[in-house]
This record gives sequence, structure tokens and C-alpha cells, in this order.
Amino acid sequence: MGARSAPCLRAYNAGLGLASVLALPLAVLALLIRPRWRVGLAERFGRVPATPPGHPAIWVHGASVGEIAALAPVVRALRREYPGCRIVVSSLTAGGRAAAASRVPDADTCVLFPLDVPWVVARAVRAIAPRLVLFTETELWPSFLATLAAHGIPAIMVSGRVSARAFERYRRWRWLFAPALAGVRWFCVQSRETAGRLVALGAPADRIVVTGSLKAAAALAPPGALTLAGLGVGDAPVLVAGSTHPGEESALLEAWARIEARRPGARLVLAPRRPERFTEVATLLERRGVRFARRSALAPGRDARWPAGVPVLLLDTLGELAGLYAGARAAFVGGTLVEIGGHNLLEPAQRGTAVVFGPHFENARAAGERLCRSGGGFAVRDEAELAERLAALLLDDAAASAAGRLALLAAGEAEGALAVTLAVVRGTLGCPPGGESVAATAERGC
Repeated sequence: MGARSAPCLRAYNAGLGLASVLALPLAVLALLIRPRWRVGLAERFGRVPATPPGHPAIWVHGASVGEIAALAPVVRALRREYPGCRIVVSSLTAGGRAAAASRVPDADTCVLFPLDVPWVVARAVRAIAPRLVLFTETELWPSFLATLAAHGIPAIMVSGRVSARAFERYRRWRWLFAPALAGVRWFCVQSRETAGRLVALGAPADRIVVTGSLKAAAALAPPGALTLAGLGVGDAPVLVAGSTHPGEESALLEAWARIEARRPGARLVLAPRRPERFTEVATLLERRGVRFARRSALAPGRDARWPAGVPVLLLDTLGELAGLYAGARAAFVGGTLVEIGGHNLLEPAQRGTAVVFGPHFENARAAGERLCRSGGGFAVRDEAELAERLAALLLDDAAASAAGRLALLAAGEAEGALAVTLAVVRGTLGCPPGGESVAATAERGC
């Protein structure tokens, strides 16, 4: 980062310092009464396992569970192409770190991302000593990026995305984010819309490559994943509701009651987005008198069986949702019926499952529009339309199967992001094994 960025960064750090002092009493109290918040606290302050001298490292960062899942194929490819590198995966959330441990087995170390304070990120960077940093979506942490730039460490945004809502927020802080963006080596982004928004925020246009979303590449379930067939319900009509948020479970249960009355034997998987809501959703099911089983109460691994006579499975484990989409009659992707912006719409589509989602899918706009055009995805406006669409799929096996095939074709159109992203990584590391140059990749991608 240039000299012009120094005043911006100083102002940012001064603001963080003041906020930290003011919030300190509340933070101490919160740590005392919430023991789980103390997990990984040392990592938050940059105390992470150090890379042994003489060993190159690659640092890969994703915000939370969804982003970590999208990074899994990237890490797998890095392990294959650079077997001598130490790969460190970080996440902002404890759930993301847990997901990394289970879904990214090719990583050497999984840690929590450090606080974006200069001395903290400097400590973490010194310990990890990365040759390259990859970060997903819009994880734009000014002190972190400034520290990387000061040490000459290239950073690449992968599967980058800036929603319309996030763009308005970032634009108000352009004075801070423009210098941070200037220090990023390459921006591998999901769409031309995101490319335009990044340029408006100050990113150099000649460093942007439109690759598409990595979530298409992440959609395949890992070997040995839990499946509906493995649970013993492979032939049953199953609706899988993934990454749900408050308000969505109630709407799904209302829709489900109508479906179950017309099709006995139908089943529902409820997978709340955040682990801290597992108990809340279990309480909701109990209050409504719904018979259900918690996944955590079943046998571990592939020995699990869905009990007969129990129509609802509460998926209160991490890393098992992807495999359960395969063979479902339909999937609902959460964060779309409420104003969250949506999660990975391609994950069920990649398994040949029809996808239903609400009107709020800004975070996956390109994928949602592609699915709707294909006939494999269905955007509903409200709870009433949700119930109608789910009933149409769960009560008509032929319609569900046809929509699933179309969803799979639409998901296939989104592939290729991983190959282009890896070409950019190779060029940045300076060792493209027979691949094209980064410049050529950028020209073709944009």
C-alpha cells in the first residue's frame, strides 16, 4: 500500500482501538459467562502454530462454514500441485474452523482468523510466514492486507462477490477500502457485476478475472459422506432444507404438515445454518408435537440409520449436509425466505436435486437465475408459494426427477471456476506447470 493509505489506516486503527477500550468491560463479562467464546482466544490474538523454517506456506481464509466448503476443492488442488507446502486454513467463526477440520482434510492446520489489529495480524503473519494468501468473497481486512503488502506477500481474492447491499456499505468507506484493494494481487470474482463494483470501490480493473463461483466445484460430497441411502431412506420422498434461519423452519413445518397429510412416508431433513440454533429448532419441533430424531443421537458415520416412524431429522452436526442432498426429491436452501441473501444454491443442484428458494437470493443471484431459466430451480415469493412448490415436487416423483435433471445441467454450466482460479495461483507463485500465463487467463476471463 502506498503512502496515501497510511492516514486511512491510522484512522481505522485508532477507531478500532477506541472501540476496543470502550467494549472491554462487556467483552470480559461475555467471556466469563460464555465459555465457548473463550475457545481459540489465543488464535484471535495471533498465537497460531508456526511454520517450520525452510518450509513454504499457503494461507487460505474463508469467513464461515459456506466459504470453507467452497475452499475445499482449492485446498485439495493445492495439496496435489504443491505437496511440499504447508497449508493453513483460517475462519472467522468457530463453526467455520470445525467445518475446516472435517471438510478440508488436506489442510495441515485450521485456525481462527486473528483480530484485524496491526500487532495481532503481524504476529500471525510472522508465525505462518505465507508465500501466498487466498481469501474468499469480500474478506477485506485493512490491517491484514496492509501487513501482507508490507511483507511483499501476494494476496488473491477467490470466488469474490460483492452484493448490491454490501456495495452500498463499502462505498461509504471507500476511503479505507480503496487502499486495501490496491494491495491485492488478483481478484477472481463470481460475476461481471462484482467486477464492476470492485472497480468502483478502487480495485485496479486489470487485476480482475471473472471466474464464476467456486461453490460449483465444492458441490461434490466428500468420499464416505452420509447419504439418504446410507440412512436407509433412499427410496422415500425426502425434502432437505439446508442452511435455514429463524422464521424459515416455521414456514417449512407449515408446508410439511400439508405434504405429510397427502403423502404418508414422506420425510424432512432440517439443517439450521448455525450450530447455536440446534437446540432452538429442537424446541420448536417439540412445541409443535413433531416426531423427530437428532442426527447427533444416531450412530456415528455411515452406520447411522433414520428411525422408522420418525418423519423429521434434525441435522445437528457439521459437514454432513452436502451428502444428504443426493437422492432428495427437492431441496430448500435457506437464508432466502428471510432477508439474509441466500446460501449455496448449486450444492443440491450438483446432485441432481430440484432447488426451491425464497425471494432473497442476492448472494447467489447468478446461480439462482440460471437455475430458474433451466427449470431446475424455483424462486418463490412467500410462504404460500413455498408450500405450493414443495407440494408439487414432493407429490409428483416424475416432476421432481425432471426438475432435478435440469438442475444438474444448470449446475454443470457453472463449472470451470476452479481451473481458472488455479491458473491464477500458479502464475502468482511463479511456477505454472505447463499452464497459460495469468495475463492470458485474465484476458480470457474478463
